[in-house]
Amino acid sequence: MSARTPKSYDEITRRTVVEPDSSWRPVPPSRPELPDDQTLLDRVRDALIALGFDDVGVEVEDGRITLLGWVRSHECATRVERLVRSVAPEAVISNHLHVSA
Repeated sequence: MSARTPKSYDEITRRTVVEPDSSWRPVPPSRPELPDDQTLLDRVRDALIALGFDDVGVEVEDGRITLLGWVRSHECATRVERLVRSVAPEAVISNHLHVSA
């Protein structure tokens, strides 16, 4: 007499796993909860104004922060990006700042 072919994943699991409820299942890593876009925008703008970078443009969409505009040097562009990362570490940042010649 031959064994019947299992028809579903659950049936296979019942036949092969001793205690199906005790098996470990990986869980995808969770991302920290992002504040809403307006909160991020306000937070970033306030920090930029406080350090004198009020001419840097900021756009926020779905937790992505885009930096726009012109700065005096590469060091300024780096400072601006670091500042934004410190204010919104959970956000994705796209640096589109240009250095004026």
